[in-house]
Amino acid sequence: MTILVAILGVFLGLLGLVGLAQPDRFRSMFRSMESRLRFRFAIFTRLGMGALLWWLADELRHPHVMRILAVIALVAAVGVLIMGRERLDRMIDWWLSRPDGLLRVSAIFAAAFGAYLVYVAV
Repeated sequence: MTILVAILGVFLGLLGLVGLAQPDRFRSMFRSMESRLRFRFAIFTRLGMGALLWWLADELRHPHVMRILAVIALVAAVGVLIMGRERLDRMIDWWLSRPDGLLRVSAIFAAAFGAYLVYVAV
């Protein structure tokens, strides 16, 4: 089952690499999503990642870190829910309007986190 964490890591790593290499394509991926879908996606991906990391923590390297990341993901899902769709849209629009360099820095973090998830899973 740790393969699910590795798949999640590969997905996040690829998303980060796209943002690093082609920030305009990265922007268009997020801007093309309909607002309600993006809101639900933000909540359910965090809930899913939190549940997955908590459930599989003992099978992964660094189980304590995985449990901490699981709690952070679950709290983030609740935070997005409390924030609401309109505020999330404004925050995403603000983030996507930042210069390419800043977007690339955040993409590096996504790619590094994805690589870390692959590392702990294999």
